[in-house]
Amino acid sequence: MAVLKIVRLGNPILRAKSTPIDLKTLKRKSFQKFLDAMTKVCLKNKGAGIAAPQVGKNIRAIVVHVDPKNPRYPNKKPFPLTIVINPKVVKRSKEIKEDWEGDLSVEIRGLVPRAKTCRVVGLDRFGKEVSFDLNYDFHARVFQHEIDHLDGVCFIDHVKRKETISELPEWKKYWKNKKLKTSKIQ
Repeated sequence: MAVLKIVRLGNPILRAKSTPIDLKTLKRKSFQKFLDAMTKVCLKNKGAGIAAPQVGKNIRAIVVHVDPKNPRYPNKKPFPLTIVINPKVVKRSKEIKEDWEGDLSVEIRGLVPRAKTCRVVGLDRFGKEVSFDLNYDFHARVFQHEIDHLDGVCFIDHVKRKETISELPEWKKYWKNKKLKTSKIQ
């Protein structure tokens, strides 16, 4: 398999709805190699997650991995390397938390409101049903963010406070260490 590259914002793939994956596809060696390659891209780029459209495939697959050794997420609880096929958020908390998000497909940051907790269902890479009760807000945020990609939605679409949308160098300079009130909305 060729080395996968991250698709950048502006590529129409990121705005298209992804196709569900059937069980026959899961059994293909080439598909399993694609999942491994997608995982490598996520880890190499120190992402907390990645969705298939971000590597050029409009199919419903995501990888999530929160590693506290990753300098981007030093104070976050770990989440093991997880691949989810056809993931779907089936329940969201009414409590919303606004927090910073970024993306491997764009060097921009912004404050995004998301459900503080959620439940996600889907399949593992071999077709077994899986369910995740995401009660830690960062894990819930990562799953919601990656699933949005499968529906052609980018995090910048959710930003309410437009003044917080920043290119990475400006975010580091003006926002990263600023004591900004992030909202918890009930």
